[in-house]
Amino acid sequence: MPSLPVLYDALKKLCDEVVKYDPSGTILNFMLTCGPNVLWVYSWPGKRPGGKVWNGLHYTVRGSSTQLADSDYSVGVSLPGSEDDRVCIVATKPLTEDEEWVELKPAELILMDNGLPHVSIRDLFRVELQGHGLNNEGKTLAPPRLEEDMRRYEFQPDFYSAGGI
Repeated sequence: MPSLPVLYDALKKLCDEVVKYDPSGTILNFMLTCGPNVLWVYSWPGKRPGGKVWNGLHYTVRGSSTQLADSDYSVGVSLPGSEDDRVCIVATKPLTEDEEWVELKPAELILMDNGLPHVSIRDLFRVELQGHGLNNEGKTLAPPRLEEDMRRYEFQPDFYSAGGI
C-alpha cells in the first residue's frame, strides 16, 4: 500500500485531471475512506446552471459529543472514550449556527484523522508514523518503504527517527 503522501499526490492529480476537462461545469465533492483511520475529503464546488444551491463541502471539529439540528430533525453524535476524543463533521452546508464551519477551498484535498484535518506532507507523514496509514494492522509501513517516500519528499532521516515530531 502507498504511504499517505503518495496517495495524496495520486488522488490530487486525478481530481485535477477530472476538473481540468470542464472547470466551470464540474462539481466534484467526495469523501473517501480507506480503512478505519483514513478519510479523504475533496471539493470542487459550484452551482448548477440556473440553480440556487451552492454545492461545496464544509467541516467542523467537535469534542466527544455534539448535537446537530435543523428545522426538521436533530442527530446526536457521541464517542465513547476520553475527553480528548474529537469528531469531524462534513456536510454540504453548515448544520449549526453556534460554531465555526470551514468551507473547503476549490480543489482542496484534506485527510481527516482523529477528527482533525491534515493537508501538509509533514502532517501526512506524522499520521503515517502514528500507525494510521493504509496498513490494515494499524502499524506503520516498513521503515525502508517509508524512508524511501520521505526521501522523495525531501524529509531528513532525523524526522523519521524522531517519530515525525
